[in-house]
Amino acid sequence: MLTEFLIALQFLTIVRIKKELPFDETSFGRSGTFFPLIGLLIGALVWSADWLLQPLLPTTLLSLFLVGLLAVLSRGFHLDGVADSADGLFGSTEPQRSLAIMKDSRLGTFGALALFFVLGLKISALDILQGGYRDIALLFGPMLGRWACVVMAYSSRPARNEGLGVVFVNGVQFREFGLASLITLGILFTLIEIVGIVLVIPLGGLIISFTLYCNKRLGGTTGDTLGAIGELIETATFCLLVVLAAVAFTTAP
Repeated sequence: MLTEFLIALQFLTIVRIKKELPFDETSFGRSGTFFPLIGLLIGALVWSADWLLQPLLPTTLLSLFLVGLLAVLSRGFHLDGVADSADGLFGSTEPQRSLAIMKDSRLGTFGALALFFVLGLKISALDILQGGYRDIALLFGPMLGRWACVVMAYSSRPARNEGLGVVFVNGVQFREFGLASLITLGILFTLIEIVGIVLVIPLGGLIISFTLYCNKRLGGTTGDTLGAIGELIETATFCLLVVLAAVAFTTAP
């Protein structure tokens, strides 16, 4: 169990483990169990930075810094997936051509627009959120994003024959999907109760919709689309909480 946790930690964060870790199908797949916990750890670090810096920085500047910190802590892994997925999915209608574009390291127009859109949404949402809703976004947004990667991997098939994405998708079985989901839902429903339920329903629909779309367009999922779904769910969490906060404000006596 410790090995799988360290694999997840090294894969999803900037933390580098000196010990040589086995990224084989079984070990890498089992590490998916710990993806939500790694996301929660990232969220806790960013939330701590927000708590420490709130007295020192204006909200907009602090929100910009926190979104940058999220990217740094995760090595930009998910953002890279967003850019590559946007370039591939919108750059061609043919699956093989789309996969080839996604493998190209160069940033295209669609990728740049997707990055601008995602980062802009997160910064704007954090700039609006205050109090408990801001805390929920920072703590649980990263956790939900990493959980989404596991759900997508279990619900899909590899679109390629090689790469870490193939290893992870093949390695994630019902055990990993079930445990990751129990961890995520248990934390949400225990700590934020009804808000957790309200978040999970639309986010779950978004995960399944994007997975089905990738299956149809690409014949399955890739490491890039796994990264993209993590970033999309994190961003959607921030935006949904803005809506929930607005509803709560308007209905308050």
